[in-house]
Order: sequence, then structure tokens, then C-alpha cells
Amino acid sequence: MTTEKTRKSILEAFMGLVAERPWPEVTMAAVAERAGIKPSALRKAYDGRMAILAEFYRRIDAEVLDGCDPEIADEPALDRLFDVLMRRLDALEPYKNALQAIGRSARRDPVFAAELNSLALTSQRWMLTAAGINASGVRGLALTQALVVAYLKVMRVWLKDEDPGKASTMAALDRELKRGADILGRIDRADRWFAPFRRAFAQRGKRADAGSRAARHEPGAAAEV
Repeated sequence: MTTEKTRKSILEAFMGLVAERPWPEVTMAAVAERAGIKPSALRKAYDGRMAILAEFYRRIDAEVLDGCDPEIADEPALDRLFDVLMRRLDALEPYKNALQAIGRSARRDPVFAAELNSLALTSQRWMLTAAGINASGVRGLALTQALVVAYLKVMRVWLKDEDPGKASTMAALDRELKRGADILGRIDRADRWFAPFRRAFAQRGKRADAGSRAARHEPGAAAEV
């Protein structure tokens, strides 16, 4: 079994290499060498590069979840989410160079970008959970994907923000969250507006099905086929 110490060594070695090299050159052999372990030990711990990256995401998620402040539970949802996402950026601060390199590689590699989006969806779903926001169902999936896109825009600002107070980052996050809430509000209002029509069509369909079944059971109905 791989120890926690070894896993941490692997993660630090991996993120260090990601910061220094293009993604295609971050090989498992290079990770093993940097971590000071045998390739066989690395194989026991992780299946490949994306598995290591997924572990990194999980650890950041856990750090944010562990830091949830119960005192803000009664604050508005957007304020809670703002707090959660800023704490996530704080947790990512030591890995800025690596994340910048990952972003460059993703822009050149659509497959890698799709894999990253899958990881980001899971992480942002947990961030919504940390903020006490329901992310279940189709609406939750749409909300989570919208948050992934918004957070990516904020990260681009954050990566260039050298201000210790992160004023530009906070302004960008506030702007994106309000924009997302506005769009989601419009979708919800449109959904409520169309709801009576959907119910009417559903009832009409049920009546048509009932009439069709009744006709099939009338005497002589079979001869009309």
C-alpha cells in the first residue's frame, strides 16, 4: 500500500514538472525520478498522469470543504459561493505556475481540455455543496458547467494578479457570479412561464393515448387495421 508520505512526494514532483515542462513531456518516468521512487511504486499508486491530477483536485476540494465557516451559513447563496471560491484560489496559490502551464497545454490539446473539464465539473459540484447550493439534476448540471466556465475566466485574472489583496480577482469573481445568477434567473423564469404549456401538452398526450387504447378495444376495431 502506498503511504501518504509517498503520495505527497508524487504530487509535489508531478506539479513541479508540470510547471517546468510542456504537458507531453511530463512522463510517468520523469515523475518517478523526481519523486525518488521506483516506477513500480508509482504504478501501484496511480494509473497515469490524469489520475495524479485528479488526486490533486480531490485534495484541493477537501481542503476547501474542511475550511467551511458555519458562521456564513445564513448569508446569501452568492456570498457563500464567493467565500468558497476565494478559499479555493488561496489553496491553489502555491501551484500558480503549474496551473498556468496546464492552461497553455489545454488550449493546444482539445482532448486534454475535455479531460480537465470533467475534473473541473466534479470539483465545482463539490464547491456548490460547500456553499450549501443544490447541484443535483439537470439544472444542477447546467449550473455546475456554468460555474466551471465562470471560474476559468476568474482564474485567468487570478493568474496575473500580483496584488496580495487580490482586488482584481475578487472583482472578477463578483462580476462572474452575478452574471451567472442573472442568466440562471432568466432560465428559471422562462421555465416557469413554459410550465403550464408543458402540462397542457402532457395532458393532451395522455388523453390521446387513452382514446387510442379505447378504440383498439371496441368491437370490430381489429378489422380496421
